Amino acid sequence: MYPLIRSYCSICLFVLIGAGLVGCASRDVPAPVAISAEPVFTGLMVEQGPSSLGAEPRREKITLLVLHHTAGSLASSLRTLQGRDPNHKVGVHFVVTDEVKPRVIRMVPDDMSAYHAGRGSWGSVTNLNQQSIGIEIINLDGNIHPYSEAQADILFALCADIIRRHDIKPWNVVAHSDIAIGRKIDPGTKFPWAKLASLGVGAWPWKMDVDNAVHRKVDLSPEYARRLLVAYGYGVEPGEAGLKQCMVAFQRHFRPANINGIIDDESVIILEALLRRYHPATHQALQVTP
Repeated sequence: MYPLIRSYCSICLFVLIGAGLVGCASRDVPAPVAISAEPVFTGLMVEQGPSSLGAEPRREKITLLVLHHTAGSLASSLRTLQGRDPNHKVGVHFVVTDEVKPRVIRMVPDDMSAYHAGRGSWGSVTNLNQQSIGIEIINLDGNIHPYSEAQADILFALCADIIRRHDIKPWNVVAHSDIAIGRKIDPGTKFPWAKLASLGVGAWPWKMDVDNAVHRKVDLSPEYARRLLVAYGYGVEPGEAGLKQCMVAFQRHFRPANINGIIDDESVIILEALLRRYHPATHQALQVTP
């Protein structure tokens, strides 16, 4: 378990109202979605950083929390995330620094949609930026460099607050690599998904479910693996190559010790356990062996 974070300041309350018509395409565009409450960070200091041009009014309900690594230093990442490059107009809601005492820097308010996710999908969601909050974590490569305990502590507090305010389900706390299959590899294999899930941030299968299934016969057919991946939320491209690419993304998140894209017993068992825990009706409909 992570230690409780000490309170560095009293509760910070930011009330920001998005102004202007950023990215409005026509008069038929629906009105922006009203966000009921702005962040209330208890025991956590949050700084207002530079604003970002990589954002637009939010018109859809927030359902996803997407985690990234920056693949750059703090200074270069803050410059990029201001979205001032017309050829690379990106933005993000929060940045978690990699300092000895990590900080949370806010760049885009919740009632704005930030350009952080790009092309991809998760379940029925295809307009990823509109339905998500994005967090960038300063790390040159989360597949190589571990995240510090202090960084993970402050990230947990931030995620927990976002999840509470927007009622984000565990399976909708995702990696950039989960939603942008084949394009992105962040936040990487060193990201502490299992530990965060044990505290209530994100999804993870019950260990007993996985352990109890290791000696039974497993359906390793591509058709079954594809159904499992789609049922959990992954957007699987057609064909053998699309399935393998998606399996790599799944393994990067849930089986980082062995990322090979192969439909093996362990991968299928983990997928079944995730469905059993978080989508039991779907699990039954797929006629997965209990």
